Amino acid sequence: MLFILKKWVGSLLMPLPLFLLVFLIGLILLFFTQKQKAAKLFLVISFSGLLLLSLLPVSQSLLLPLERKHPPVMQAKLAQHVDYILLLGSGGVADPSLPITGQLSATALSRFMEALRIYHANPNAKLVVSGSGFGDLQSHAQLVETLALSVGVPSRNIIRLDNTQDTDDEARLMSEMIRGKKSMLVTSATHMDRAMQLFYKYGTGPIAAPANFMAPTRNGEIPLHYYLPSAHNLDNSTKAWHEYVGRLQNWVKSFF
Repeated sequence: MLFILKKWVGSLLMPLPLFLLVFLIGLILLFFTQKQKAAKLFLVISFSGLLLLSLLPVSQSLLLPLERKHPPVMQAKLAQHVDYILLLGSGGVADPSLPITGQLSATALSRFMEALRIYHANPNAKLVVSGSGFGDLQSHAQLVETLALSVGVPSRNIIRLDNTQDTDDEARLMSEMIRGKKSMLVTSATHMDRAMQLFYKYGTGPIAAPANFMAPTRNGEIPLHYYLPSAHNLDNSTKAWHEYVGRLQNWVKSFF
């Protein structure tokens, strides 16, 4: 029950539902009360918030401090003789009418490709995949295992954690597994620092191997149309916002 409540509250605190709620309050005040100044303020806040978060400079400024906290594992440092490659869960839907690559989210595929790149340099490592199904036909871990098997990772080298519901669950269970061993942690670059903090909490420190970078540094000229508001920028801002809310949640939990 507490987990479901946390998910509901967390979802409502994301930019789109949050600013739509502010917009709705503004409309109610505008049409059904005499508080016209307050109504206009709520409407301006909702419009400005969504507009700003839909702009490239804003989304980039939110993402960069998260993504560059832990450097990526470059080619020269891939082979580190690790015992475990820890691949954190992400989105997906078990739809048998689609190939396995169509059942996993773009984020999950990006994370998997980084884990696979590390695995090829460390073929004796165990690939640990995780994630509950949350009522779906298969768990996220099962979907990722299917993808791993399809690209040649032997089943003996795959460890599945089917019942992890969030990063805290993953960090706790994986820490029990890797204690005293060398491991690499693969998750989105935006999520990496929060994930690492949870592993530290459970007394382990895997090597960070961030993936799914959303704010790469562009060396050439940026086309002017990139600066127009876009759903893509709003989505990137939302992913960063999610991490900042997650940090706040962990800070609050530290007092209990």
